[in-house]
Amino acid sequence: MSDARSLSNATALRDEDVLRRVRRLGSARDGLREWKLQRWTALALIPLGLYFVISMLRLAGSDRMTAAAWLGAPAPALLTILFVLAVFAHAFVGLRSVFADYVHTHARLLAAELLVRGAVALLAGASVLAILKLFLGR
Repeated sequence: MSDARSLSNATALRDEDVLRRVRRLGSARDGLREWKLQRWTALALIPLGLYFVISMLRLAGSDRMTAAAWLGAPAPALLTILFVLAVFAHAFVGLRSVFADYVHTHARLLAAELLVRGAVALLAGASVLAILKLFLGR
């Protein structure tokens, strides 16, 4: 009986050490959410990207006023905003997963994530603001 009790205590101590190491890594559900977001943004980027590329090819020979008038219409403005948001969301999730895989120091990981988060927020906000400025005609 004594061997069973000591074996149980050793197993409990080992499991507690493993649990301490795992707790710092976060929940497994967070990774699944990021994986799903990466896939959904990739699926959204297929039609939105095709629309954007075809539109840019059509506007390649146009002057600035024609392009501004095109972006002043509701449908192109909305689809372009959706494209921009999908691109930045996809890039953000992808960069976070790359950092999680290859940056091993917690401080560097935090700094890289804050830098990417700030850059994505700034660039996405500026892009949407520029589109809305053209759409509203200001």
